[in-house]
Amino acid sequence: MNTAVKTRKIIRNKKVSSSSAKPEQKKNENPGSKNGGRKAAARKNTEKTGFSMSRRISVSYTHMLIDTFLSCLILILIVYIAYNLVALGIDAKEITDSLMMSDDLSEVLLDIALQKDTEIALFDSTGETLVNTFRDFSRPHSRVPIWFYSRDGSVFIMIKSYISLSGRIYEMNIFRNITGTLVEMLVIFGFSAVLYCIVTIMLFFRGKSITRNVLNPIAEMTRMTREITAQNLNLRLNVTNAKDELKELVVTFNEMMDRIETAYNKQNQFVSDASHELRTPISVIQGYTRMLERWGKDDPEVLAEAIEAIGKETDNMKELVEKLLFIARNDKDTLALNKEKFSLSDMMEELIKETRMVNRQHIIEDSIEKDIEIIGDRNLIKQAMRIFTDNAQKYTEPGKKIEIGLKKEENRAIMSVKDSGCGIDSKDIHNIFDRFYRADQSRDRNKGGHGLGLSIARIIILRHGGKIHVKSKLGEGSTFSVILTIDQDVQKGISEDQDNS
Repeated sequence: MNTAVKTRKIIRNKKVSSSSAKPEQKKNENPGSKNGGRKAAARKNTEKTGFSMSRRISVSYTHMLIDTFLSCLILILIVYIAYNLVALGIDAKEITDSLMMSDDLSEVLLDIALQKDTEIALFDSTGETLVNTFRDFSRPHSRVPIWFYSRDGSVFIMIKSYISLSGRIYEMNIFRNITGTLVEMLVIFGFSAVLYCIVTIMLFFRGKSITRNVLNPIAEMTRMTREITAQNLNLRLNVTNAKDELKELVVTFNEMMDRIETAYNKQNQFVSDASHELRTPISVIQGYTRMLERWGKDDPEVLAEAIEAIGKETDNMKELVEKLLFIARNDKDTLALNKEKFSLSDMMEELIKETRMVNRQHIIEDSIEKDIEIIGDRNLIKQAMRIFTDNAQKYTEPGKKIEIGLKKEENRAIMSVKDSGCGIDSKDIHNIFDRFYRADQSRDRNKGGHGLGLSIARIIILRHGGKIHVKSKLGEGSTFSVILTIDQDVQKGISEDQDNS
């Protein structure tokens, strides 16, 4: 008995486990089919959108045609009624003139009614009927001057007027039969409506086809846009089938993709170069750490060498990270400048003095013009100029000359650093301010640095609204000139101080 119960429990547990495993299997199957499902849904949405747009455009044009047709019908009807009213008014004037020249009102009105194919009813001021050719018509109580009547299946338009004869006022109602004209108009309108419906249906489907052809480039643009990913940013939209505004849109989109691709490639290159720069000191630190584990405890020389090397590499990494943070702050537009009025002449003399103290291998010549003041971040401008002087020392052979100068031209301060080193090739001169760029593609680390100095110097100078001019000749040396604008207020203050002295 117990065995049977256990067996049933085991079978039940197997069913439960197998049923619970199915959803897991479905979950595992879903990720693989998600992308295909999403693409299919995207295609359906695109088709629906394209159909909806073409239908809306066609319907809009159809509505516009219907409105135009109805407006024309109403306008024709108004013109026709106005024409009849004018004709009746002319008849009323002619009848009045004829009545004024005759004493027999009845005879004159009957003759005119026969000639004009109109009906006339004349009443005196008391409402008594004097003449009435319009059968079964009685004087209306309404004072409306224009009215429509129907009799024996015919439609008449009536105009009411008042005439004065021999000092008496008479009410005259003139009727014109417009049945035939209305029938003709209805036939013409009916034929026009049928023809219009046929033309409208043809235009609807033809317009729908034309609209779809016009929207095909947009569908192609949508399809191509969905295919663009980080792995194929080089894809561009085809402009051959696009025309007018669509072509302009495609060209603008391709230009945007050019900028995105350039920025993305620069970002990738930046990350790759930063990783490369960080990998070297990390590898050195790892090597000396392993050496310390083996021999550092027993060999004081190995211990001292490892500590010194690790210290240098950590300083190198710290410097690199600080440079990267500086560039990142500039990219995020959070780089703060502590601007103040300071003497650029004093700063350059200070820089030259410090350079001579640490460098006795080169001939440092200076030409500093006095009393040049600007408004800016003194520390950052000095940092930028130190980058130029450090590069001049790195690439100039010992015993050769380095010239550092400062002069004023109009409202500009021009700082320059000229070396007599190896120079820069013309093909590299436009790229030297790029991050991690080095003219030596072998990226020789013997001269030190990370390839970020000139990029940082450029950021600093541009942040101050300045310019950098580079003049270089391979094998002869390079000249870096920094141009900063002197603030007008500062320039005025300097002139006043000189006048007072």
